[in-house]
Amino acid sequence: MSDYRIEELMVCRIASEVDDSGVTVLGSFTPLAYAAYMLAKLTHAQDAYLVGFNAIGMPAVELNLTGVEAAIYSGALAYWSFGPTTQTVHLGKRGLVECVSPAQIDGSGAFNLACIGDYNNPKVRMPGGAGSPEVMQHYERILVYFGRHDKRTLVDKVDFRTGQRYPLEASARLERGLLAGAIRVITPLAVLVKDDDAKPFRIETLNPGVDVTEVIENTGFELEVPTNIGTTAEPTPEQIKLLRDRIDPYATIKFDFLDAQSRKDMLRDLLQGEWDRALATSRENVGA
Repeated sequence: MSDYRIEELMVCRIASEVDDSGVTVLGSFTPLAYAAYMLAKLTHAQDAYLVGFNAIGMPAVELNLTGVEAAIYSGALAYWSFGPTTQTVHLGKRGLVECVSPAQIDGSGAFNLACIGDYNNPKVRMPGGAGSPEVMQHYERILVYFGRHDKRTLVDKVDFRTGQRYPLEASARLERGLLAGAIRVITPLAVLVKDDDAKPFRIETLNPGVDVTEVIENTGFELEVPTNIGTTAEPTPEQIKLLRDRIDPYATIKFDFLDAQSRKDMLRDLLQGEWDRALATSRENVGA
């Protein structure tokens, strides 16, 4: 067993879904998902085809706030505009893996990225779905992840339905010309999977040290509990080293697990750290 943090375990679980059988598109910048794609690219899926920021065939890059986009573009095979990317990948049935990190999901698989409370008078107004409804429907493997597992995030019914994958049964999807694949929800407690509209999410694996009761008590909708439940694979020492030393030295993947004030503090520290490194690099170049 390696020494790891829960967010690193979740990164490794997401990375396990990436291979070279399709195109993995990096949408909105979510550090945890980006780290997972980079990890796959550097380990078991070296031929994985990644598209990010309209850069086609991008390499694995280090995650940071100020330089990641430039690094993606400088190492890519080609550039493409949003329209062709959408038509060819999103709607062209070439999308392999997509990660969504909404505020809520319910037992039907509907997710919410719009608001908490009444839409016209919300408690919290969120950024909205952008392209998430389309990718949720058209990609093969849909992964929804949360920085916490509780009844505020895994709810009985979402406050606003931003999108949903429907239908879920493989045969029904193929009949409609859609890629077949389940929804998986990855949390600090477990991995849940839903592949049948008429059945609830079932517990696919429990994270190490978590029992079934804890998952049930912290989920706001019905769960199917199989007789035999596996354990989510722990990160290997190689994966941990790559994450901490090469992919995410600033530990940006912690962002999804922090409250608002802690996120503000982390952003300030990240920007300062990147600025300090840039100054140090500049001085070394001048000295050379």
